[in-house]
Amino acid sequence: METSISYLAQDPIFDIEKPFDTDVPVEHIPGARASNHKNDERTVTVYPITDASEWDLEKHGFCLIKAKTGLKAEDALTRKREVQKDYWNEIEAILHEHFPQYSRIECYDCTVRKRDPDFPANIRIYTKVEQPARRPHSDCSAKGAHMNLDRAFPGQQSFWEGKDFDILNIWRPLRGPNNDWPLAMCDWTTINPSPDVRINDAIRRDRVDENAILHYNEDHKWYFMKDQTVEDLIVFRNADSLGKRAQGFHCSVLNPEASGELRESVEVRCVAFR
Repeated sequence: METSISYLAQDPIFDIEKPFDTDVPVEHIPGARASNHKNDERTVTVYPITDASEWDLEKHGFCLIKAKTGLKAEDALTRKREVQKDYWNEIEAILHEHFPQYSRIECYDCTVRKRDPDFPANIRIYTKVEQPARRPHSDCSAKGAHMNLDRAFPGQQSFWEGKDFDILNIWRPLRGPNNDWPLAMCDWTTINPSPDVRINDAIRRDRVDENAILHYNEDHKWYFMKDQTVEDLIVFRNADSLGKRAQGFHCSVLNPEASGELRESVEVRCVAFR
């Protein structure tokens, strides 16, 4: 499908400033900026995945798994705190079954999204549920991976310091088949990390995270799962502790052919120790 992706523009400001953005209001602070980003909107072709078995986490940064889970859409949207632990247990068991290279897997975050009818024409900072992310990114850098664990498992630094681990995401729609603003994945083999990837400070109300954002490169190849069902799990690596493995850069894209319900989705982040 033909669509557009909102890349991070190459800007001379990054010669003197690190990229940053925030999801909290700053208008009341004199001289404050919510971000120093500029958009580089590009028309791209996003290809449908025709054979799920072709995609390998270690090579491409993402893969696809067919698996049943018990999380219901209404529970995720209205009772996330009560039901997320059971869902985490299901996800950990699924990952252990498919990825024997991991000795221990611990889920630590769960994000539920429901697209607002006004998205993206009117993107509000505060909605009841998080909105799709249009900027192609990886949720954390190698440094950000350690920052994630510091926050998720306070006081346990001695357990993971010096260990080899990955930060993984497991993403699926809450209702399907879904074609509305699907998740698009960039094939890692088409990314040139040195010029394409920019480390970014993600400023939150209570912390600063570090993630990674993509600049445009005409070599990038993007893919999505057409008619994705609740049993179609996209697994991708955000980062690893050594900063050496394939990453799953991703974003949501407008599908001009979509019809049906607005997208609802759930994603889990976990640490997977080798």
